[in-house]
Amino acid sequence: MNLHRYFLFFVLSIVLLSTNKAVAQQIDSTLVTRYQLADSYLRAGQYDRAITLLQDLYEESPATYAFFEKLKEAYENVKRYDEAIALVEDRIPRDANLVGLLSEKARLQFLMGDETIAYESWRKAIDVAPSQVNTYRIVYQSLSNVRLFEKSVEVLEEARVTLNDQEQFQVDLAWLYSLVGEYAKSMQEYVGILAKNDRQLSYVRSRLGRFVEQENVLDEGIPVVEEAVRLDPLNRSFRELLGWLYLENRQFDDAFDVYRAIDRLEQEEGNVLFTFAQQAADAGAYEVSAKAFDEVLDRYPNSPAAPEAQLGLARMHEKHAEDMAERAFDDSGNRISAPNYEAALDNYRIFLQEYPSHAAYPEVLQHIGRLQQEVFYALGDAESTLKEVIDKFPASMAFQEANFDMGRIAVLRDELPKARLIFSRVEEELRIGELAERARFELALIHFYQGEFDAALTLTQVMNENTSTDIANDAIELKVLLFENKGPDSLNVPLNLYADASLAARQRLHNKALSTLDSLMLQYGNHPLMDDARFLKASTLREIGRTEEALAAFLEFPLIHPESFFVDRSLFTAAQIYDYELGQEDLAIETYSRLLNEYSGSLLASKARERIRILRGDGI
Repeated sequence: MNLHRYFLFFVLSIVLLSTNKAVAQQIDSTLVTRYQLADSYLRAGQYDRAITLLQDLYEESPATYAFFEKLKEAYENVKRYDEAIALVEDRIPRDANLVGLLSEKARLQFLMGDETIAYESWRKAIDVAPSQVNTYRIVYQSLSNVRLFEKSVEVLEEARVTLNDQEQFQVDLAWLYSLVGEYAKSMQEYVGILAKNDRQLSYVRSRLGRFVEQENVLDEGIPVVEEAVRLDPLNRSFRELLGWLYLENRQFDDAFDVYRAIDRLEQEEGNVLFTFAQQAADAGAYEVSAKAFDEVLDRYPNSPAAPEAQLGLARMHEKHAEDMAERAFDDSGNRISAPNYEAALDNYRIFLQEYPSHAAYPEVLQHIGRLQQEVFYALGDAESTLKEVIDKFPASMAFQEANFDMGRIAVLRDELPKARLIFSRVEEELRIGELAERARFELALIHFYQGEFDAALTLTQVMNENTSTDIANDAIELKVLLFENKGPDSLNVPLNLYADASLAARQRLHNKALSTLDSLMLQYGNHPLMDDARFLKASTLREIGRTEEALAAFLEFPLIHPESFFVDRSLFTAAQIYDYELGQEDLAIETYSRLLNEYSGSLLASKARERIRILRGDGI
């Protein structure tokens, strides 16, 4: 007997056993089998056959609720509402649940189109037991079942008056008010829920989370919670709800004030402020985030949150720099101001100075070395910093990261044999994990740079294709490049040229990279490599500050290579240039939106959507 059949048998058995003894003695042993057959007909869409069987079953045992319910369901499936209503009326004299049956009758009448009669039946259902809470619950659920949400609200509001209890149905009304667009009333109910039990905050936020992006929800709801805080300033749940709503509405300064108050009133010693600072940084509200981190450091210097705030401040500045595509050198290679990267570096160094015994010390030291390498191109300083990690912290997680970064420095210095040795050592010692995969990919790249394409392909094929990681996506990209462009000639001239250009671009030999790419595109204009070459050229132009040329190249890329692997990335990069480098917000929004419209399945879609939301300052 399969699970479904067993369940039917179990339910029906309970129903049969619950009937009175005289009726139970009259039930034929074949009823369960016939009921199961009727149910199988219903599931197969053979409604007429099911109805015939169920009518016979109900006639033989009208007291069996399962037969009644299934026959009513079958009638409803084929819109034989008049027969379903007659069935309910037949049931009324023998069933104590008069409110439920009248409500069901009303629902069926509404579905049949008799709205006036249906409302009369729902009214009769209420009048059966108007002093009982369950009466109103049954009726409103029946109304909601046919999406009569405004009528449902009326019933529950009537219940509060009749029962003289304004706290009844708070959860139900909070939800219903949201459905009918009465957001201020909805918020009042949620505030009432918190007033009775502040542990319901997570529940309230989860329910509100389904509506906060709709128009007017925050504008109407926030004043309600502000008033609740004013009337009961010591209720933490009210303040936390208000802070969350401010964050959702991107009112970061107001949210800062709320979380600062919570931190002080609840003596959290900076922990609440620290969490807010991270949330603000994640949302791109860097100025407010910095204020929150600074407040933790100034007000609670001895708190456990202080070192985390110092580290958070450094990471916030770094993220800000990345979002702005900040550079430390101009297109001529001259050092220029990079205020956010410099602030990040300063704050990382302050962390090392203030918290030398912190568990994150070696990780921060290694990260400084990476910034020196990747942003400030100070390879000598980076090497000294990374050697300190390697020499002093051999048991730390940062140890192998530092070794890996030393390999990357060797690549930048064109010391490929040395780099290969370092990456091989990291890969052999770790074998598994993200860093091992990154080392494996670097080995594949070295083979690629040196024209050893079969070896590079072999390494990419054994890598873990977990597309949730950037390194896996890079490996897939390289594998596709090699599959599509290796051969057929044994010299692989176009691919070798592209490999040379890729290495030159990585080593910041930009003129060499551009010259090689131009030569490749001139000599092999119809080669499948052209989309890779054109994307790399656009990226190199952006890297050296030739912004207008880069923007034009990225924008025309989808027109020239509409089927390319890089097509969504080209649009996203163009939007970033408008966004961060040119400050043309309208064009940035337009280009991000184009990405969403034309390439909705892109892995970059969520980032584009978030940037649009930030730029517009709304909740799309």
